[in-house]
Amino acid sequence: MKEIQERNVDAYIYLMKLDAEKWTLLHDGSHRHGIMTTNISEALNSVLKNARVLPLKALVELIFNKLVKYFHQHCEEAENFGIYMVKSPIRVSCTGNNIYTLRLNNKFCSCGKWQTYTLPCSHVLAVCRENESRTYSYVPEIYSRQTYIKTYQANFHPVLSENFWRDVPFNLTFYPPNMKKERGKKQGK
Repeated sequence: MKEIQERNVDAYIYLMKLDAEKWTLLHDGSHRHGIMTTNISEALNSVLKNARVLPLKALVELIFNKLVKYFHQHCEEAENFGIYMVKSPIRVSCTGNNIYTLRLNNKFCSCGKWQTYTLPCSHVLAVCRENESRTYSYVPEIYSRQTYIKTYQANFHPVLSENFWRDVPFNLTFYPPNMKKERGKKQGK
């Protein structure tokens, strides 16, 4: 904060007015698991990559139609699987009292945290506690103890000095890649 204050006093004043748990990993209570952004721009870019050249009206219609399709798909899934409705408690700050839709079979929660972080959100934990089911079955294998142990079992072998390298019976020559575009064949009439 001292460095920010030295570089830009206005930025320092702005940040001091904000609640520290909203913008720092140190004070977030480990709710973000080290993630500071959700990369929503990357998600939008991947969905709309072919639509960037469209006029504004067509782009808005495309977004609307994709949202309707997305909503319809999830409505159909809700009819096929058991749904849990979880209501968040009202907090002192008058936030909360929200209702979230949870589908354990699909690993889906309408809060979006389960899909984003691949770890069960607080709504999943609440349903598991209520149903007396085990939460670790909803945690990906990549976060398991066995995977953690396997990750750090490997050994690193240092690269020896060039003095210890063997000579090879050929010359290694690297050329830049061919950047010329080949012309297409003309269509016959």
